[in-house]
Amino acid sequence: MLTDSAEATAAEDIVMAVQDGLERTTPLALSHRIRPTGEAVVELTGDLDIATAELAVSYVTDVIKRHHGPLTIDLSALDFCDARGLAALVRMAGDAEREDRPFRLASPSPALIKIMRITGLDRRFATAQIRPLRPLPPR
Repeated sequence: MLTDSAEATAAEDIVMAVQDGLERTTPLALSHRIRPTGEAVVELTGDLDIATAELAVSYVTDVIKRHHGPLTIDLSALDFCDARGLAALVRMAGDAEREDRPFRLASPSPALIKIMRITGLDRRFATAQIRPLRPLPPR
């Protein structure tokens, strides 16, 4: 319980900073295609974070339900991934595995690979390099 106005003001400042940060989040764009090999490729573009993770999981779950082949999540256009985003990737993999669909991540950034190594998730996912679905803008 906050006991004085200074603590209340500090708490309000933190809440405002978090809300401001969420408003600045890059929207997540989701798309997918089916390759001639039968593999579904879902491209995540933008930020996979607390504000977008549920949307991403829902989208990928729908692809899993409608497609019966392997699934690749193309991360080549992913700008940011927080802890909630990592958890979303784990959930996607679990959903695919429950439906007996091979699952892998493609083109994770060096920063994401580092976080995955630190957390041990690099051993959880198969990774591969694939061409992006469309040319990427310079970063």
